[in-house]
Amino acid sequence: MPDAVDELLAGLVSNRQTMQRQAATIDEIMEKSNNTLIHIESQKKALAPTAAAPGAQKLVNVKPVCKQALVKILENFKQLVQQNSEKRDDKHSVLDGVLACRQRVEHLASTVRKLVALCDTVHQLKTHQEDLDAEDDDLP
Repeated sequence: MPDAVDELLAGLVSNRQTMQRQAATIDEIMEKSNNTLIHIESQKKALAPTAAAPGAQKLVNVKPVCKQALVKILENFKQLVQQNSEKRDDKHSVLDGVLACRQRVEHLASTVRKLVALCDTVHQLKTHQEDLDAEDDDLP
């Protein structure tokens, strides 16, 4: 009986450590995406007051480094999900698995909302730049 308890406790400890590593990785990914979003927003705000008219406003293109950072974020997320599914053991209770999945889903939902906001911002920047380019083409 004590062996079963020790085995269960060891499994819980390893599961907790795995979850902490995953949470740290997700936090790192979120920090990178938040920094990218903050950078884009600050560039947008910095350019807005300097423009004399809406037609004279300049937009910043997303640098290749930012694009690569977003690609790495998505690749790391895929790897994290794959590692989680491969390391899953049946030794732990179903309730522990459900609770862990619920926490991950909540965390990922927050990340998805932030990435959607980032995507919308980039889309708005592209649309505005196309409008400015069209206005420049119309001028003699």
